[in-house]
Amino acid sequence: MRTSFAIAVFLLFAPPFAAQAQKMPADAQTIATCLKTAEHQGTFGGNCIGLIADPCIEAAKDRNSYFEASKACAARELAVWTALMAEALRGANAGAEQKMKAALAESQKAFAESRDKLCPVFDTLDLGMVLGGANYCRLQETARRVLNLRRLASAVNEH
Repeated sequence: MRTSFAIAVFLLFAPPFAAQAQKMPADAQTIATCLKTAEHQGTFGGNCIGLIADPCIEAAKDRNSYFEASKACAARELAVWTALMAEALRGANAGAEQKMKAALAESQKAFAESRDKLCPVFDTLDLGMVLGGANYCRLQETARRVLNLRRLASAVNEH
């Protein structure tokens, strides 16, 4: 029951980008390959963050709508990390005991609330200083959360 609650809480607070990840198999594959390489190297996978958005933003720099394009680039990668978060939550919950599942659900809610309060601030700043705005913030926050959840899932499902 708590697992369903945790997933429902996540879906309630998650940005509406998860469906977009289904349309971007190349982006998802690029990040999956990077994460697999990081896993084989015994690294955290932090170098996989920005793998889609950063080159996309760089390629858009000569457009008149550069700032809007940078937001779209960040949203494109965010869609992948949002889908990966749902997967990582399922993995962590699969091996967790009830007390850990409850803590995970509560922390996921707090994470979503924190991200959703912090990231919109980036849309109020000088766009030249924060390309991608709130979307890039969400991308960074979500990706880091995914990496931690994957690490937790690996630990609780090791047996």
